[in-house]
Amino acid sequence: MRRLSLIGSGFAVALAGGLVLTGCDQASQSVKDAATGAVQTAIGPAVAPVLDLLKQGQSKVAAGDLAGATASMGGFQAVWDKAAPVIKPLAGDKWTGIETAAQGITNTFAKDTLSAADANAAIGGLIGPLSALAGK
Repeated sequence: MRRLSLIGSGFAVALAGGLVLTGCDQASQSVKDAATGAVQTAIGPAVAPVLDLLKQGQSKVAAGDLAGATASMGGFQAVWDKAAPVIKPLAGDKWTGIETAAQGITNTFAKDTLSAADANAAIGGLIGPLSALAGK
């Protein structure tokens, strides 16, 4: 009988421990969600002008207007220089990829001969991570 009581007590302790851990996991997820929301709120105003410019360039490339896309993207560096100091500390480990993609935009649109494929790849390479960071 004592053995059955010990087994029952052990089961109760294990069950209680599992419930506590489940509560911790849920609290941890809530904290992560809150942190993600805070980053997205803080980063939104910095990312919006960059994304707007990228989408403008993307639509000009899609319309076959590579000269127009190049002219639009000529303003990229100035917009990026304002946004990057805000984005960098909030991007965490994603910053290196974002910075590399931004450099790709600059390099691509500085070429003498621009192809639609290169332009789309460069623009898409930055739109993706910035949109994800901003929660869009």
